[in-house]
Amino acid sequence: MDNIVVATDLSARSDRALNRAALLARQFSATLHVVHVIDDELPKSVVNLQHQSVEGLLNRQIVNHDDFRGINVNVHLLLGDAWKEILKFAVLKNADIIVLGTHRSRGFLDRFRGTTIARVAASNTVPTLVVAQQVTGAYCRPLVAVDFSKCAGNAARLAATLVPEQNLTLLHAYHIPFRALTTTANAAGEISMRDKQRAEAELQAPMQSFEDELDSARTYEWLLIEGAPTVVLDREARRLGTDLICVGPHARSWLSRSLLGSTTEQLLADPTCDVLVTPL
Repeated sequence: MDNIVVATDLSARSDRALNRAALLARQFSATLHVVHVIDDELPKSVVNLQHQSVEGLLNRQIVNHDDFRGINVNVHLLLGDAWKEILKFAVLKNADIIVLGTHRSRGFLDRFRGTTIARVAASNTVPTLVVAQQVTGAYCRPLVAVDFSKCAGNAARLAATLVPEQNLTLLHAYHIPFRALTTTANAAGEISMRDKQRAEAELQAPMQSFEDELDSARTYEWLLIEGAPTVVLDREARRLGTDLICVGPHARSWLSRSLLGSTTEQLLADPTCDVLVTPL
């Protein structure tokens, strides 16, 4: 990992992203590019004033904050539409990852236009890390959502890069077709142990094939759970105390939904923990 781009809107939410990006830059001896985008529809005089004040503020923050000492940091002020400029800049710098803070909900506008986070993450261009938690140290409890695709493999490999010293937990949420007709369930809606064992036996071959494509030196713990992927992912992340959720292509299809309040929108807008979205 050589180039890390972190975007800031100068909010406390963005400060968490800055702190995480600085930690990653130190971990990988990478160059850190701090980006702020100014709305190009503002009057020129306002743009110039913002440019001067923001540049000074960011430079002072970098100089005075211990997190940035010893790191190669560059500040960039861009003009335009935030998500477009962030992506364009990341591609220009051949960024290995884009780091963003969580966003402030704008209600109907989010539903109509989508968020900067969702647009950047759904671009299929650069891995995107959304930082929700206060930074207390390196990641240590990653959870990777797996649908056995190559892109899920990309998510697992990037998770292994970001968390090199820890075991990886791989989660697959499976669906049983015509569940009500083909299985028996208890009062809580849980399928019988026999049905569970039968369904999971069919997953052993794809699990092994998936794991064979990963680093054989790592230890992988599998979780196989019947249910809707987004619901299962959120529940298990909370149960395990996960500090990083890594999602690949299956989750990327969730990102295309526009209705605020869907499980996917909640994953990005109000995540349980930090979320890493890998490209296809």
